[in-house]
Amino acid sequence: MVAVNGIHHVTAFADDPQENYDFFTDVLGLRFVKRTVRFDVPEKIYHLYYGDEMGTPGTVITYFPMTNMEMEEGLVGKGQMSSTGLVIPEGSVDYWTSRFEDHGVEYETEERFGETAVSFTDPDGVPYELVTGESDIEPWDGGDVPTEHGVRGMHGVTIHSNDPAGTFDVLETMGWERVGRADHPQAGDRVRYESPSSTPQASVVDVLIRPNAPQGVMGVGTYLHVAFQVENEWEQKELSDTLRDSGYITTSKKDRDYFQSRYITEPGGAVFEYATMGPGFELDQSPEEFGEELKVPAWLDVDVEQIDAMLPDLNTR
Repeated sequence: MVAVNGIHHVTAFADDPQENYDFFTDVLGLRFVKRTVRFDVPEKIYHLYYGDEMGTPGTVITYFPMTNMEMEEGLVGKGQMSSTGLVIPEGSVDYWTSRFEDHGVEYETEERFGETAVSFTDPDGVPYELVTGESDIEPWDGGDVPTEHGVRGMHGVTIHSNDPAGTFDVLETMGWERVGRADHPQAGDRVRYESPSSTPQASVVDVLIRPNAPQGVMGVGTYLHVAFQVENEWEQKELSDTLRDSGYITTSKKDRDYFQSRYITEPGGAVFEYATMGPGFELDQSPEEFGEELKVPAWLDVDVEQIDAMLPDLNTR
């Protein structure tokens, strides 16, 4: 059985690219790793990547800012991925709640599974949490967030499932283990799965069971998918075969330049991607140059300067 050892990245929809960039770099203190395009509509939409210094799988958050596409506002609800947790150290909660207050970011705190989760949204309403825990990831030290409080990659994601049993089955087919359940007296249940990896970060999927919640609607302010780690294309193909043998429909391989991807829509409604660990973001830029200019894959036959002029302005300072 192929090991699916953690989360690779998540992808969501934003409206304005500048507002998105400012929030993730200036407020959360992440590195701007890559500026490219959505490959099927390169003249209209950026694809923006944030993460640690190297854009290590398990740290990466990506966005499609939809300003030029006039995408409707979405609704976070059932049938979607509904939140991403980011790791912060024990003892950093007060720093982050104070920082959020200084930046006008509304938040709530909750205790569950022995962790503290500080819930908030980005400027478009995409839900996130800062979760206390352990991580092998070093925080990006190029911003103004002190290193001792910096974000250390992902903790995990939450899937608000239409079919919890079906979501459980896919996770178990991936080799993930059910480890706990947290009951909320009014909002339903949260069932936790953990990856088989020995690394603590990017290793959690919580399945949210709230039958009376509204159905999610994809749009600005919602997630598109969560991507999981597979080592290489051979293991990706083997995992795809395993999922198909279990009755799930997987896509053909998609070339994302920095990794190769396959997808399924799991029974609960969320889109799962399986992304290879390489070749990585050094494919077309040195780490010192990450994010400085628009990069487009060689196989996409477009005029990069012309495309850059058609995209919205983005001041990356």
